[in-house]
Amino acid sequence: MLNELYELSRSLEHNSLLVSTTHPNISNMGKKDCLLFELDVNGNPRWLRFFPKKEMPVLWKHSKGNHNSFPAICVRRPLLCIEESWKFNESVWKKATLTEKVELLSRLDFSAVNPECDDIKISEWSIKELMPVLHSEQTELAALKNLLSVFPTEEQSVSFLEKLLEFINSWIKKCNQENLLDHIKELLIGHSKSSDGKYITECMTYFDMYDTENFHNLVFSNETRAALVKLLNHTDAAKNSDSSKKKTLSPFTGEEIAGILSKYPNPNIPLLGLTYLYSKKADIPCLSRYTMTGIDAFQAGKEETDRMNDALAFLTQESRKNKTWRAMSNSNHDKPDLLLAYLTEDPQNDALLAKVLGNPSDYDDLDEYREEAIPVYEALCKQVLGKLEDVLQKNPNSKVNLILLETLDTGRKQVEYETVFAAERLCENMKTWNKASQNGPQIEIKVWDKKEIVSYKPLCPGPDGICRLLKMNFSRSGTGIPMKQSEVSFHEIYNLYMPGVKKDRSKELIDRFLRLAVWKSLYLLANVGGEQIEKFALPSTGRAHTQAKQAAMFISLFFILLYFEGIRKENYMFDVPFNVGQFVKLADMLHKEYTIQVRNNGNKQASLPPQLMGNEMLPVVAERPIEGLNRLRERMRIYLAWAYTSVSENSRFAKWILARFEEVSLKIAAKDLPEYFNEAQQAQVLLGYLAEIPYEKKNDPYENNKKGEKPNE
Repeated sequence: MLNELYELSRSLEHNSLLVSTTHPNISNMGKKDCLLFELDVNGNPRWLRFFPKKEMPVLWKHSKGNHNSFPAICVRRPLLCIEESWKFNESVWKKATLTEKVELLSRLDFSAVNPECDDIKISEWSIKELMPVLHSEQTELAALKNLLSVFPTEEQSVSFLEKLLEFINSWIKKCNQENLLDHIKELLIGHSKSSDGKYITECMTYFDMYDTENFHNLVFSNETRAALVKLLNHTDAAKNSDSSKKKTLSPFTGEEIAGILSKYPNPNIPLLGLTYLYSKKADIPCLSRYTMTGIDAFQAGKEETDRMNDALAFLTQESRKNKTWRAMSNSNHDKPDLLLAYLTEDPQNDALLAKVLGNPSDYDDLDEYREEAIPVYEALCKQVLGKLEDVLQKNPNSKVNLILLETLDTGRKQVEYETVFAAERLCENMKTWNKASQNGPQIEIKVWDKKEIVSYKPLCPGPDGICRLLKMNFSRSGTGIPMKQSEVSFHEIYNLYMPGVKKDRSKELIDRFLRLAVWKSLYLLANVGGEQIEKFALPSTGRAHTQAKQAAMFISLFFILLYFEGIRKENYMFDVPFNVGQFVKLADMLHKEYTIQVRNNGNKQASLPPQLMGNEMLPVVAERPIEGLNRLRERMRIYLAWAYTSVSENSRFAKWILARFEEVSLKIAAKDLPEYFNEAQQAQVLLGYLAEIPYEKKNDPYENNKKGEKPNE
């Protein structure tokens, strides 16, 4: 991962975009509810606020990994002694109203300080590291400077705790926020550990200044953070310039530079969380078998690693989501990957590279992919092509970098996949993929949405969609069963979606994807198609909408794979396999119509067979067409006989089905029927089963039917 980040930092530096916005010891806080205490200029608590976890990333902290955190402090022991925890009734608290909770807390003895609670203090390490702040005259750091000067050290922690408890006691009586009371209760008495009976708390606290009129900005503000980062980086640079400091040979350039003194940066990255650029802990015996641990195991330059950290911070800014980063499925487990994508010569370009290289079918508005999935993909391609136009005019050889970072465990991340390809090739691949995604007949998957019907059209998949599809297995009922590992790697997926050269998208690769797609989707598509014939639309359930979206993506994937096989819709819709699928669909329609008119005496609301005959034979017909059609023919005899001989007004739709049977049968009879269908032919059978049944109106015996509707349907 270090090599990729080094190249990224060089690219940003070349474009004058590498701004020092990070420091190894400064990071965002995790998403956890927090109590924020405000102190006056004398260090006395004056105000209390509650921060819900969704707002926590706006707060920063200075720490040494997970230790010595300031001004954020995680209190792990209750503020009050254990006797107060013992006498508190937890079941009564859960049922209590706001007023009753205030009364319950007021009964506690706030003078009973817990002698074991020594969490609220500033460590010696923090004082030493933040000493430049105490010597600074910057207005942006004034609030932090004052907080450092009044915050309790280890010797002062007990007296400060007494003042804090006195303040909390007075605050409770005027508190009207129930969630705030719940967190105060947790801070005061904690909860019992079932293993040893001790009481603990894991309450996050944060400290700031109360006298806002005396300061340009508060401690938790972005202005304070930015000024502190700049100050500490300047201080570190001055330390590293000292010739007596440790020198090392850069593993990236081979030049002698100032080495890292303590640790590699550990940025908090979107999706992946706290990430160590390199870590080899000295206190883990198995890591010392090569005699070197910590930063000595892989020594790099301090400035180099800081630039890597800054480069990663630039790419993963919230404002650059879908441009240079986004979430991505992992091919081997359930945790998401982080996709990074950027132009080497223009990293700040606003093209939605991460979206088009990750998941172009991920739409915020459900109606986008229900009704306009392909046009939306076209619009995305147009946006990317437009943003890359000027870049390619200046340099036709511009490159696009793609990196997928995955989580191994807490703190450890690695590159799962990395590639570089020409921007010009990216544009060609997008145009080809878009054209291939339209290589199919008109197919709509209808789903009830309360009292309305919504239609899902073929949904153009990207690498993320393909990965997720091939991580699913489907039962005979069409129910999806998620698997941890995908059947294909990202190397294979990107060779199909975005090959560096045309030969990367080999016939063997296309055949492999076709084989997997047919195998994975058979029962899903059969179930979706069968339910539409039987009930006109899938039921109004979350599962049905999920199945419809998955089916829409499989259908589009078939369009694309057939296109790459050289099989075009203008031809295959008249070929044998596609029309075999249409034949099976007509068999289902005939079976349904017979059941309604004969068995149910024309009652369309009465029950139908659990499975129609064509749907039952579809898996056999798709693989062994001769055997499957012969078995289907035996089942169809009684239904065909009724359709041919019936003369009632209610047989009009059955006559229409017979006319379609004739048209489809002529297309099938035009060529010899093979004993076995290959994967490409099986895909065409499934598409034929799902596609609308076309017909020439002038040849229809009921051409005068209003709007060309099928009689009695």
